[in-house]
Amino acid sequence: MPEINADEHAADWERRAQLYLQHPAECPELIGVLPYLIHPPSKLASTAAWAAFRDRTLLPMIRHEPDDPNLPNFLKQVEAILAWRAGVAPEDRFWKAD
Repeated sequence: MPEINADEHAADWERRAQLYLQHPAECPELIGVLPYLIHPPSKLASTAAWAAFRDRTLLPMIRHEPDDPNLPNFLKQVEAILAWRAGVAPEDRFWKAD
C-alpha cells in the first residue's frame, strides 16, 4: 500500500477547497419576489442531481410560466454550473459522484 504524503494530502484538500469557492452560485440574482419556492441542489450535489433539477423542475416550470423573469435565469445558472463542472478534472471533483 502506498504511503500517503501529508503535504500532498493537504495540497489536494486546498485545491479542492479553492474549486469549491470557484463553483458558480446555486441561485441567480433574483428579479423581484419569487411567487414560489425553489430549492436548487447544493454545490456538493452530484452533477446528475443538477441535470435532473434542470429537466424535472426548471424546464416544466418554464413551460408552465413562460413569462416568469426568474426561471430563465435559473436555467442559465444551471447551464453555467454544468459547463463549469465539465471543465474540472475528475480527480479534483469535490461533489458527490453520479
